[in-house]
Amino acid sequence: MPLQAQQLITLCCQEAKVPSWTTQAGQKLNLILGELCAFDLDVIRATYQFNFSTTLASGSNPVNTQSLPANWMRANKNDVFYTILGVQYVMIPVSLAEFDALVQQAGLAQYPEYYAVDNSPRGTGGNPIMYVWPPPSGAYPVTARYYAKQADIANPSTSTVIPWFSYESELYLHRRLTGEMMLMANDDRATMFLNGESRVGGGATFMGASAILKRYLQSKDDAQRIGTVTLDKRRFGTPFDKLRNTKTIGW
Repeated sequence: MPLQAQQLITLCCQEAKVPSWTTQAGQKLNLILGELCAFDLDVIRATYQFNFSTTLASGSNPVNTQSLPANWMRANKNDVFYTILGVQYVMIPVSLAEFDALVQQAGLAQYPEYYAVDNSPRGTGGNPIMYVWPPPSGAYPVTARYYAKQADIANPSTSTVIPWFSYESELYLHRRLTGEMMLMANDDRATMFLNGESRVGGGATFMGASAILKRYLQSKDDAQRIGTVTLDKRRFGTPFDKLRNTKTIGW
């Protein structure tokens, strides 16, 4: 069973020989977990669903916008799509500069092909915003799978919550937090716990936090799936995957 936040903090502080620094260790733990959200880890993926709004499509400003969850960080290619009669249409992510260069005029409404995300509102406490183009011609349901920023652990030094990354690599959290506390205490062992890798007695290898994380990141995508190389849909073929014409669905 993975260690609770308070158990992990107590253990790390004892090993770093600063048993009373639990408050500082809790702050460091949240910083470490926040840093890990910068990596594309499946464990922090979430799903957000909404319907397109067509109210802006016929106005003077045809740009269609959608407020995203506050914890939105980024989405992978092919992870934002809408559905019409059971058929999925994947939108292509573009930069805000490329989105601004698209033709936008009143009355323009079609099947959206591109989307861009503006994260700047986050700096003032707002939510990220998604722009889609062309504005949708219907209130089609949209599914967005994204990497979510994880919430900090409240009062980690006394919390019974299990840190979310413990299920991925609890040893990394232990070595990293212990090394960070050693660094605060000017302990010479800090370098070994954070970045070291050496042979110890019996032929075993002591791995510092950076080595453990590197090994984990190298193997995290070794799942039961096949990766493929694809061409940019903006330059090759059509924006949407080619569909067979049928009597039920076809364009």
